[in-house]
Amino acid sequence: MSISNPSAASRRFEANTPFWGSGWARAWQKHPATSYLLMVVGILAFTAVAGGLYMAAQSSVMRHSGPDATELTDKVIRYGFVALLLGGFGAWYKWRHRSGHRKFFIDVTSDALTVSKRPGDVYPLSDAKLGAWGVSGGMTMGVALHLHCGGRRFVLGGRDYRVAAGTRFEAPDVGYGQSVDVDAWVTGTDFGEILTMAGRQNSQSRLAASPPAPGTPIRCLLFPSPLLIQQMGSFAFRKRQRLLHSANQPRLAIDVGPDAIRVVDPNTNALIASARVAEVTAVPETYQYRYGWGWSWEQSMASSLSKTPVLVLGLPGMQPLSIGCRDTVGGLDKRFSWPGNERQRVNDPPDFSVSGADWLTLVEKFGMAPYLQRHDQQV
Repeated sequence: MSISNPSAASRRFEANTPFWGSGWARAWQKHPATSYLLMVVGILAFTAVAGGLYMAAQSSVMRHSGPDATELTDKVIRYGFVALLLGGFGAWYKWRHRSGHRKFFIDVTSDALTVSKRPGDVYPLSDAKLGAWGVSGGMTMGVALHLHCGGRRFVLGGRDYRVAAGTRFEAPDVGYGQSVDVDAWVTGTDFGEILTMAGRQNSQSRLAASPPAPGTPIRCLLFPSPLLIQQMGSFAFRKRQRLLHSANQPRLAIDVGPDAIRVVDPNTNALIASARVAEVTAVPETYQYRYGWGWSWEQSMASSLSKTPVLVLGLPGMQPLSIGCRDTVGGLDKRFSWPGNERQRVNDPPDFSVSGADWLTLVEKFGMAPYLQRHDQQV
């Protein structure tokens, strides 16, 4: 969100800190062996401490209450420990999530950018470069602006920002799972204003990157849904491996034009199907994963984490396309959902997954935007 500034030559923007968990992903990519070892050591240490506390509590009850109370005590201790564990994780996550979304300010002129968290640093726009911001080898979250102040680097992401086809990126990709992530991010609207200010003085500026012209088809990439792994058996190792290897490669693309859409092969551009927008049906659904019988905290957690909004598109002459979006506000909090009166896809995951920007494009194009609930308006 941009904020008015007394200086006519300067604009102030609210920025957000990087998404929670991106630092862990970078650490894992840089040092996979060390990260795995630390994870194993952490699990073993937690198991040892938890087991020790459990045995100590059970032994104490045996001494004071006798063997008849062992079974009841065992259940009380076990479920009490699980409740304490989940409550502690929930409290920590809530605190970490709030602290991770503290806003700060970015002041921009036509020549330079300054950051409230880095007083004294001035980042010239003359040598700034653009690059892609996304997930390693997969979906694109937006565009990133790379700036330098001496030896210090600052990368600003523009969430959901699109550039016109043919725009050249001179900076390396950044994002979740990459060796470098953004230091802050702003909305696509604010990012566009920043690029406009930077290119206003020089029309040949490398930052004079405009969004797609009105009427230009927008390409939405459809990736295999990672939720499909939940429907594979415990011993389906090869299927799981194939899915994980193909998860970052788009399987289909939908070119969304003003009056018609085209479904194409993203690698060859071969046409698979086409239809006028009025001929396409769009149905909102929600995917939810359930297993076993009855209720348990494991089932509740798995169902909550898997819950995903789905849009089912029906085109003449082809099977319906079930498309989900797993984009988050940050951490585990979903960015989008439907109001709750839509069809529930229990244990029937969508076939495809799209980025937040592509999800919004499809939802708006097929008239479903009034029904979509967004949970990112406050950030």
